[in-house]
This record gives sequence, C-alpha cells and structure tokens, in this order.
Amino acid sequence: RIVFSAVVPPGVQIGKGVLLGYKGLGIIVHRRAVIGNNVVVGAHVTIGAGAKILGPVRIGRGARIGANAVVVKDVPPGATAIGIPARVMNSRDQGE
Repeated sequence: RIVFSAVVPPGVQIGKGVLLGYKGLGIIVHRRAVIGNNVVVGAHVTIGAGAKILGPVRIGRGARIGANAVVVKDVPPGATAIGIPARVMNSRDQGE
C-alpha cells in the first residue's frame, strides 16, 4: 500500500495472467471484486465507483467509465462510457 499507493484487500479474487497498467500504481479494488483470468487494464483508464465491466471486453487507452456504469461492449481509446448498459458518449481520439 505504501510503495504503490494501491489497495487490494486479501479477499479479492484475481485470476491468472492479470495485468494492471503501471504495475497497479494507485489502483483501488473493492474487497468483493472478482477479476477474471487474462484481464488487461490499459494505461490512463479511469473506472468510476460502482462500475461493472462484464464479459470479454476491451477498455481502450485513456477511456473513462462512469460511476455505476455497466460495460458489456468494448470502449474505444479516449472514450467515455456511462449508463446501464453503458454507451459511449464521446471519444477524444476520434474528435466526437
């Protein structure tokens, strides 16, 4: 916690092959979270409180997931996803 500014409680279920950007620097994981196998969280991704990312989806570099959003589809780089189910509101890389 001190070295990486990360909070990952002992009860969190983390699968094999999980890769957190920047070695998990600054990440906070809820104590009841379950992270499946081979999950990769890209650089500069922000995931809001209470958000759920379900299924085999990709979250692009610099994407933002709103609080309580339920993501079931890929989120492109630089995009913001909000709502239930989450929808892409804009993409900074594509000028939308």
